Amino acid sequence: MPQLAPHIFELLHQQGVQHSFGIPGDFALTLYDALAESKIEPIVMTHEPCVGFAADAYSRIRGLGLAVVTYSVGGLNMVNAVAGAYAEKSPLVILSGSPGVRERQEKKLLHHKVKTFDTQRRVYSEITLYTALLDDPATADVQIHRAIDYATTFKRPVYLEIPRDMVYAEIEEAKHLPPPIKQTVPEALLEVIAETLEMLHAARSPVLMVGVELHRFGLQDKAVSLAEKLGIPVCSTMLGKSVFPEKHPQYIGIYNGEAGDPYVRDTVEESDCLLMLGVFMTDINLGMFSSHLEPKRTVYATSESIAIKHHEYRNVLFADFVTGLADSKNLPSYDLASISAMQPRVAPAYGNISMSGLLYELNQFIDRHTLLITDVGDTLFAADDVQMHEGTSYLCPAFYAGMGFAIPGVIGAQLADPFRRAIALVGDGAFQMTGMELLTARRLGLKPIVIVVNNGSYTSLRSMAHERADFVKISSMNYAQFANLLGGGGFIVETGAQLRQALQQARASENFSIIDVRLLPEDISPAMQRLSDLFAKTLKG
Repeated sequence: MPQLAPHIFELLHQQGVQHSFGIPGDFALTLYDALAESKIEPIVMTHEPCVGFAADAYSRIRGLGLAVVTYSVGGLNMVNAVAGAYAEKSPLVILSGSPGVRERQEKKLLHHKVKTFDTQRRVYSEITLYTALLDDPATADVQIHRAIDYATTFKRPVYLEIPRDMVYAEIEEAKHLPPPIKQTVPEALLEVIAETLEMLHAARSPVLMVGVELHRFGLQDKAVSLAEKLGIPVCSTMLGKSVFPEKHPQYIGIYNGEAGDPYVRDTVEESDCLLMLGVFMTDINLGMFSSHLEPKRTVYATSESIAIKHHEYRNVLFADFVTGLADSKNLPSYDLASISAMQPRVAPAYGNISMSGLLYELNQFIDRHTLLITDVGDTLFAADDVQMHEGTSYLCPAFYAGMGFAIPGVIGAQLADPFRRAIALVGDGAFQMTGMELLTARRLGLKPIVIVVNNGSYTSLRSMAHERADFVKISSMNYAQFANLLGGGGFIVETGAQLRQALQQARASENFSIIDVRLLPEDISPAMQRLSDLFAKTLKG
C-alpha cells in the first residue's frame, strides 16, 4: 500500500513537477522528510509570499506548480500570492503540514492555531478551487486525484492539508477513480466548431484575440497554426502577452480598449467576427472597461465555457475546441496585405535615460532565449511596447496586480525553463517588497538580470492624480550597492549608452545582476499615461 505523502509527490512528478517551493516549519518537518526522499527538488525561499509567487510563475510555464508550507504561520502568510494565482488561473498545488489527528483530539491550544484547527483550510477554500484535509487513509487517494484533476482542468490552485502523523500513513489506492471533472461531449464539439466556422466564413474582417489560457493549456502552437491558416490579424491581452510570437507579421499588438494603441483598438472593435481564445474580460485587460465589444460578433472561449453570440456551450473542453478549430479542413483564408504588424512606440535615449529609451534598449537586447517577468506598476504597462520572441516568454500579474511578483517569479521561471535567461523588470516599490529573494537566486546559482526602475515613488499611483501626495513616495536606496551586498553585480544607469553596456555585462556575468535605472518620477510610459487618465476618470465617478 502506498504511503500518503510519497504517493502525492510521485503523482505530481509524473505531471512534470520537478521543483517545489516552500519554507519548512515544525508541523511540516516530516512532510519535508518525505519531499527530500522524492524525485522533486525542494527550493527553500526566504518568505512565504515569495514561495507563492515563485510556485505560481513555475506553474505558468510547466503547467503545474507546487508549494509546501507549514501550518497557519506559513500557509496564512502565503494567502495573497495564492489569491493572485487563483485570480489569474495558475495551476498551483498547495501542500500544508498541520497538527496530527491525535493532537487535534487531545490538545486544544497548540501553537499556530487561530480559531479552530480548520481555520486555515476554510481560508483557502476562498482562494482555491478544491480543498481537503487528508486524515482518512480510505478516502485520501480519491481526494488527491480529485485535486490534481481540478488544478489541471481549470488551471487554478488547489489545497491539500496533511496532519503530521499522516505523512507516512499507508493509504488505500482507489479501485475506481472518479470520472474527470469535465469532459467533452463529441456532438457538442462538432456543433460549436461548425457554428464558429459559419461565422468565420460570413465575416469580412475577422480578428483573433489570444489570452492567457492558451499559455496555461500549452496551446500556443495551435494558435499560431490557426492564425496562419486564416491569414487574419492577431492581438493579445496584457495578461496573455507572448502567447503569440510578437515579431510575427500577423501580430498587431496588445488590445486594451481606449487605453491601448488606436490601430489595435479600431481593428478589434470594427471586426465583424472576433475570435477570443482564453481571454480574461478584466478592467486592466480592457482599458478600465473602455472597450466596445459586441457579443453578437464574438466567439468567446475559456476553460469555463464557449459562448457564441448570445448562447454558450459548457460541455466542451477549451483545449478540444482550440485544437479542433485549428485542425479543421474548412477554415476560410483572408488577405494578409491589410495587416500592419506591431511597431513598438519607443525611441533610443541619446542622452539621459527615459522609460522609452529603457524599453528601446530592452527590445534590442531580448532574443528567443529570453524570459521577461514584470511586476505591478509602470513596468507592467510599459511592457506593451516590448516585443517578445517566443511563446510563454513573458509573465506578469496583470489581473490581480499583486506587487512583489517579479523577483520570486524570476526564480520560479528560471527553474521551470533553465534554457532561457530570465529578466525581471520591476519598480523600486515592488523590489523593496521581495528583493531579498535574490539571496535564493545566488544560493541556487541562478543568473537573473533585474532591472529596477528607480524613481522614489509608486509611479502608477502618482500618475493617477496623486502627484503631490506623500503616500506615493518611497524610501530611496542604491540598488547597485545592494546587489554587491547580496553577492551579485550592480550597475547604476543614467544614460541609454550606460544601459546598453550594463545589459551586455549582465548577460556575460556568472551571477545575478541588478541594473539601477535612474528615472524621474514623472517619466512614465505612453500606455501608463493613457490608463492613468482613464483610471482617474473612474475614481472621480
